[in-house]
Amino acid sequence: MEGAAVDVHFDSAHLFLDLSDGQAVSFPLGWFPVLQAATAAEREHFAISMDRQQLFWPEIDEDVNVPALLSFQSESAGRQGDSAGDALPAWPPADFANG
Repeated sequence: MEGAAVDVHFDSAHLFLDLSDGQAVSFPLGWFPVLQAATAAEREHFAISMDRQQLFWPEIDEDVNVPALLSFQSESAGRQGDSAGDALPAWPPADFANG
């Protein structure tokens, strides 16, 4: 899966990433402990890099690499709405640091 980030939003358990191709993917909020601990206001104050490949929350000094997330998502499961979306394995995967 490839795509450029256009928006991010949250519910109580997920980070939702909207992509330039119209797709939306979800990730368990537990994968992002800093974001999980942040207030709703802190989560909503983010920036998307000019190349749309990086997300950054300046108030909490958190950043997320979009291609890394999408490559893992495409290997595992679940676009938003798939029943497998909540059953993704723990983050980060064992081989993530080597990639």
